[in-house]
Amino acid sequence: MEQKIEITNLQKLIDWIDSSENCFVSEQEKDYFNIEAPNNADVFVNIEKDDNIDDIISRTIERLQDFDADERFTELWSKEFAKQNGFRPRHFIDMLEEDETSFNELARELENVWH
Repeated sequence: MEQKIEITNLQKLIDWIDSSENCFVSEQEKDYFNIEAPNNADVFVNIEKDDNIDDIISRTIERLQDFDADERFTELWSKEFAKQNGFRPRHFIDMLEEDETSFNELARELENVWH
């Protein structure tokens, strides 16, 4: 039977995310934190008052897996965005796809550590 490694509190979870290869916690408050990937895409994880660490980890995995490069592209892309950032559409979607891969890898690692 595989040994379950327990993350005992939120700070240990955040430290674990920060020590991952590709992602880090870019902002942290008492009721949420943001996880950022290498090309600056981010996911928001809210923390409810009655959450335990299992709830927070499950929600974190879900948010990481829910990131969709195509949806984020549609949400952000405009001529003004392109001009401001100097991105061509293909370059921007490539960046988002790399970030999606990073988020999925982090979710798999977190599942492996937690389950």
